[in-house]
Amino acid sequence: MTSEISHLPSIWLAEFANKAEFDAKAVALSAQLEVIAAIDDRMLQSRHPFDLKAWCAACNAVTTMRVTWHYCGTNAAGAVHPAWTETCACTQCGLNSRMRALFDFLASELNAPRTSHIYMAEQTTVSFNVMQKLFDNVTGSEYLGPDYKPGEVATHFNNHSSIRHEDLSRLSFADGAFDMVLTQDVFEHIPDYLRSLSECERVLKVGGSLVFTVPFFYDQAHTRVRATVDAQGNIQHIHPPEFHGNPVSSEGSLCFQNFGWDLLDALQNAGFIQAKAHMYWGPWAGHLGVPFFVFSARKALPL
Repeated sequence: MTSEISHLPSIWLAEFANKAEFDAKAVALSAQLEVIAAIDDRMLQSRHPFDLKAWCAACNAVTTMRVTWHYCGTNAAGAVHPAWTETCACTQCGLNSRMRALFDFLASELNAPRTSHIYMAEQTTVSFNVMQKLFDNVTGSEYLGPDYKPGEVATHFNNHSSIRHEDLSRLSFADGAFDMVLTQDVFEHIPDYLRSLSECERVLKVGGSLVFTVPFFYDQAHTRVRATVDAQGNIQHIHPPEFHGNPVSSEGSLCFQNFGWDLLDALQNAGFIQAKAHMYWGPWAGHLGVPFFVFSARKALPL
């Protein structure tokens, strides 16, 4: 997967292995983010939805992207802003900013071959459909609930057919089955996400990559646990319940944790190397707002 447009600037501003690296660049980043915020202010044309032209890494073309104010929020200074990662959706492929950032990372940073064997922890989404067009060997799945066994295929589930069920905490795949494992805003919905990271490492080939996005709280050194599950399967809420969208359930998905920088430590503890948070921004590619990140890590060579 490679980009045919080479003269556009890269969207990748910096990469960090831990919070200390991020904090060490705080002064420079503060000035950089101030400039970026000023540019973003000029890009916000209206309080109504509006369109802009930008390069789409998934379509490999300049397309029209729609900015909306769904899920907008207010920052500490009282400024209203869109949910940056969830908006600026390409009207051609349907991918929003964070989804396209992951595709850009595969193309520009990993230079992932089209023949790569990929596991993607989704199957009923527009992202999965786009991934199948760009790569030859893509396996997808959804979490369908505790009544299904890992690897089981549901032939009829909420008007979907032939959906593979997988639990990222206990995948059905053999060791070393994939070149890449991809997830988009999934790990925050898994109570035992540490086990899920280990499972992702297990099913990767040596040197294979885990690439993912999660809602990330860059001001937090440690992950905030919002809820847990006890031995009987009962959910214990520590903070008020927070639900995100779920492609196979109108009830949404409970958020179990808000990730901080110790997520990179967790990746290393799971056996990964080169765990990094890659910061991106670039209105020419439909990415507004900072700091937002794509995460990556590689499966280590055996000792």
